[in-house]
Amino acid sequence: GAGTARWTMPPDAPPPRAAARPAISVIICTRDRPDKVMACLGSLALAARAIDAGVEVLVLENGSPQPQALSEAALAAQSGGRARLIRLSQGNLSAARNVGMARARGQLLVFVDDDCLLEPDYLTQALRHWRGAAGPFLIGGRVRLDDPTDLPFTIRDDPQPHAFDIHTHPGGFIPGCNFIVTRETALAIGWFDTRFGAGAKFRAGEDTDYTIRAFGAGVAVRYVPDMAVRHAHGRKTFADIDRLNRDYAFANGAILAKHLLRHPWLARHLVWTMRAAVMERLGGPGFDTRIGLTWGSVSDGQIKGALAYLADVLRPKGRSPAPKAAAG
Repeated sequence: GAGTARWTMPPDAPPPRAAARPAISVIICTRDRPDKVMACLGSLALAARAIDAGVEVLVLENGSPQPQALSEAALAAQSGGRARLIRLSQGNLSAARNVGMARARGQLLVFVDDDCLLEPDYLTQALRHWRGAAGPFLIGGRVRLDDPTDLPFTIRDDPQPHAFDIHTHPGGFIPGCNFIVTRETALAIGWFDTRFGAGAKFRAGEDTDYTIRAFGAGVAVRYVPDMAVRHAHGRKTFADIDRLNRDYAFANGAILAKHLLRHPWLARHLVWTMRAAVMERLGGPGFDTRIGLTWGSVSDGQIKGALAYLADVLRPKGRSPAPKAAAG
């Protein structure tokens, strides 16, 4: 939960505040990829024209070497006047997402990556899920490849909806590039843990950490395939995929260590992965034979991540006070 984690907000970022009217806030964090941001905003503008609710877009320019490559005027023109540019001097993905969450005015907070293209009915479907919800939720949708020559990784193309439960591995259940929470969820769960995510100590997994925290707080967590984006990730070599897969495994190990005492059901997922690695060595099935990824690399990364998390917790200089609950 929010009260036990160790992360801090930037000093100029207040907690999430109540919005005056129902609206959608789309939060896009980017670093040194202006062309991808512009393509994302173009798809977003098309999706926004199809709905009857106000949409604001917050683009967090996160310490790019050439920040002038993005301008407020260009973003506004591409987004139909909806985008605001927020420049950050430094920080990781979770820190940027937290600033976006703090500045957002909408009741529905939509996180998409800068290299994703929204399907034209994306916001229509998001609104439908929101208006039909019985309470706070965390939902994520389908992630398809945009370029068929990219390797089939960091995607989720399952046509069936799923509700998260203790039998589901939390890693990648709600993809961070297609990740939506209600304001009520944000107020209840708090900020993203800035130890996780791209550019952070544990490299990835801020979405997985948030999923576990939301589920543990009784928030409905669901995958909904009708809310789709196309991921233009551009990774075409095994080296690119292998490096990212190891980062994910490392982060998942750290996340399992963080939450294991409160959620002991997570132990089965760590044990299951280790068992799969042993069976693979004995001639059993591999992790992803399409692109050559192994259960051994996943298990090794998870063990290293869990040990790194425990070492960080036990290191006195790593301790910092927890923030107050994000409420009000």
